[in-house]
Amino acid sequence: MMQKKGKVMAEKIHKDFHGALSVGFKYLAEKYDKDSLEEYLKICGVNIYRELIDNIEKEGLAALERYWNRIFSLEEAEFEIDRKDDREIRLVVSRCPAISHMKETGYPVYEDFCLQCRIINKTIAEKTGLESEVLSEQSKGRCSQIFKRTKR
Repeated sequence: MMQKKGKVMAEKIHKDFHGALSVGFKYLAEKYDKDSLEEYLKICGVNIYRELIDNIEKEGLAALERYWNRIFSLEEAEFEIDRKDDREIRLVVSRCPAISHMKETGYPVYEDFCLQCRIINKTIAEKTGLESEVLSEQSKGRCSQIFKRTKR
């Protein structure tokens, strides 16, 4: 029974982490500036996602597909993934779990919360020889995230 209680608590805390990030993003942007927030996100992209970057370098876009499936399933997002061999992969999120949770629980949503996906994806793409694009509709809690092979 203790294990189940711990798992439920971890799931609640994890979802609340999005709200803490949102407040932190606002703080950095207001206290310093948006460039400082972007620099912070680049550092996070390299350090937090090192294993994903390594896996993409070894396995290609299949590693990114596996990662997205795992993370967005755990987050209980509404999403679809379309991968065209190792040339392009597209994630379509029709219900963002972070934005949905923050709105449902009353956390303030930083005005450019989706900046994190744009900057971190760009950082991952640069490290793996890919291009990335994030088309977000933050107010509706949905986006498309695309990675493509660059011509070499």
